[in-house]
Amino acid sequence: MPKEKLYVPVVEPKSTSYLEYVELGRTVTPCSVFKKDTVRVRVLQICKGNPAETFETEKHWEYEVPWKEKEVKVEQKIKVKKKAIPGVIFVAHSDQ
Repeated sequence: MPKEKLYVPVVEPKSTSYLEYVELGRTVTPCSVFKKDTVRVRVLQICKGNPAETFETEKHWEYEVPWKEKEVKVEQKIKVKKKAIPGVIFVAHSDQ
């Protein structure tokens, strides 16, 4: 049985004083078979570290976001039978 993968949320980078991100496009594609959404993002990264050499780079990010599963509450019913045993008032047992 394969191990369950732990989902770590994706944190997209934010703009700073020397690096700026401009979002050009975002596409969210749902996948009902694997119960997840695939997110594709087009970003323009502008490097302002050296004002004499400012340059732009177009980047593509792709990541997956799993759907939130509904919690299923499982209740197990146990049948209790009473038996009369001499000297004992009540004995309970389950049939499993």
